[in-house]
Amino acid sequence: MSERIQDLLARVGATEGSAKPEDAELRERFPCRGNLAALEREIASEIAHSLGRAGRKLEAALQQAQRTLLRIESSALQADERSVLVTRFNEERKLAEQRLLDLMIQREALGLRRHSDLLQRYPIPPRLR
Repeated sequence: MSERIQDLLARVGATEGSAKPEDAELRERFPCRGNLAALEREIASEIAHSLGRAGRKLEAALQQAQRTLLRIESSALQADERSVLVTRFNEERKLAEQRLLDLMIQREALGLRRHSDLLQRYPIPPRLR
């Protein structure tokens, strides 16, 4: 778990008897009633859900780009049709690249600094001309 999340959990735990307004707000946002383990599980669940959602968005963007690429490669297209599809593919590819970057940033925020597994699992195809 990243230091930021651990710090948040420590702050929530330390607010139990505090009368400070900012501590009351923190207790209200993260009601743990003395059960930090339950709060940790909830945070871990939200992290997993968020990472999964980012991964699904990336997969969907890559699949759409792949479908467009298959259309380009599988049929004899007129020059203008091919040009439209190539432009569409490059836009879809760019979106997939952004989704990959979003996922990498989210992982880095959690303290995961290596992304070689992502780059291997989600290869971004090269641009078409």
